[in-house]
Amino acid sequence: MDLEFSLRKLNSLSLTAVNVRLSEKIGSTGLAIVISLLLIALYNLAFFSAAIQVLDLSHFRGLLFLANIALVLWLLNFIFISLLTLPYIGKILLGILLFVAAGTAYFMDTYGIVIHRLMIQNVMETDFSETQDLVNIKLILYFLVLGLLPALQIFRMKIGFLSLKKELWRKLKFTSAALLASLILIISMSADYASFFRNHKNIRQMANPLNVVYATASYFSNSSHAITVVPIENDAAINALGKAQQKPTLFILVVGETARADHFSINGYQRDTNPLLAQQNIINFSKVISCGTETAVSVPCMFSSLGHSGYSDNKAKAQEGLLDVIKHAGIDVLWRDNNSSCKGTCNRVTYEDVQHLAVDGLCNKHECFDEILLHQLNEKLQAMNTRNKVIVLHQKGSHGPDYSQRYPTAFEVFKPVCKTNQLQHCTRAEVINAYDNTIRYTDYFLNNAIEWLKQQTSQYNTALIYLSDHGESLGENGLYLHGMPYAIAPTEQKHVPFFFWLSDEFSQANRIDRQCLKDTGDNDFSHDNLFHTVLGLLNIQTRIYNPALDMLKPCRTLAKSQNELNHLP
Repeated sequence: MDLEFSLRKLNSLSLTAVNVRLSEKIGSTGLAIVISLLLIALYNLAFFSAAIQVLDLSHFRGLLFLANIALVLWLLNFIFISLLTLPYIGKILLGILLFVAAGTAYFMDTYGIVIHRLMIQNVMETDFSETQDLVNIKLILYFLVLGLLPALQIFRMKIGFLSLKKELWRKLKFTSAALLASLILIISMSADYASFFRNHKNIRQMANPLNVVYATASYFSNSSHAITVVPIENDAAINALGKAQQKPTLFILVVGETARADHFSINGYQRDTNPLLAQQNIINFSKVISCGTETAVSVPCMFSSLGHSGYSDNKAKAQEGLLDVIKHAGIDVLWRDNNSSCKGTCNRVTYEDVQHLAVDGLCNKHECFDEILLHQLNEKLQAMNTRNKVIVLHQKGSHGPDYSQRYPTAFEVFKPVCKTNQLQHCTRAEVINAYDNTIRYTDYFLNNAIEWLKQQTSQYNTALIYLSDHGESLGENGLYLHGMPYAIAPTEQKHVPFFFWLSDEFSQANRIDRQCLKDTGDNDFSHDNLFHTVLGLLNIQTRIYNPALDMLKPCRTLAKSQNELNHLP
């Protein structure tokens, strides 16, 4: 939607407000009817647009079902608004609700985003700099036209309430009648409803503001319990092969952000987005699926032993993860963050936030480019105390919608680019150009990280893994950004890049057959493999380790040397 459409909304809202002002006082039931009608007419365009796309409106039954849905949604909104329309606090509650509904309408109308519990979690864990990236004139207009103006009108109204007993009885009568009417409407077309919501669950999650209220309540309900973190196992230790190595291990794990695999030229993308990585002796995996579609899920999931099928936010927070196991094995861990925190995965290791440093050439007034993660890394390495060392670098990567802000101007290779966070004002080609430039810059950053590791090979056996947390929609089927519910999320939001870089000394010391590993590059892998692969790579033995999920295991030439290993100290 553009500014003209927003102004049409303003005119429509103003006319409604004028009609309401004709009465000096409005009853609580009348106010609930008016507000619920406004919610249907102005705040649910994305819901009805999605429904119209999947319904067969060429037949009368399709039109009848659309009208049925609209009536049911209005009745349910009326019930909810009636419960909020209370003496003293009703105006405040309704004002807050309209602001929430305005923001929800903006993100659904503009980006096709569906608001669900995990999206609420993502919002709650987003930092101020990421929030700034989303602010624009259109968002402000939504809050002004659909939030502030109707809220002010409500505060100016005189709401007529009856005595407590009569008011409760009136609410009970009208909400019961609305509930009964909605049930009759649903039952009258029950077959249509069953088919519709079974096949299009995402549309149900677009009901505004009912679903966002439900999602928020679900999030806080799941987050309200006190969580005690317990160890996975207390048996983590370096195995015989690890102890036998002459040089210590230096391992870097790069956690990418919002990078989709099909825009990496090393995965066959037609544009040359990885000119430098193509020159490195990396081992690439082209078929890797993420654990979630948002950072708040994917990062904790990939660092846990739960796997996608067993993951939940509460479970992950209640037990230690990969970095804890590494630390228990006697390996120092440093997490350097150029993003919005580690989402709890690094709470018990050394953490450094570098995204707001002021380093000329690496930072601007808003944020730092990902090269900041390598700034003074030599000094950080020297400060780490243990023999073996693990460094995690959490990128800003390709986080949108301000893609053009994620890279220095020298990396603007693909042009013209979208230079605004209002993606609807850009062509899809401009959006993709800006996004591809972020991948080109990530290529440069990762190459620098590998070159830095090469400089450490006289003292360490060095290795690097790069894995993105999730992908991104760039306009396919009208969707942008990420965060769709996993079950219905498009492949673009789940297919992620993943590769190893292993120094020759590391491969030899750990008896890794590189060609064997390269031959597995087209096998199906997922975030589930990271936990066990890293334990195997670092030679950490523990009962929690699952060799079937260790990507390196089939390509380590250990079987013929098992007797030798058994006698190592």
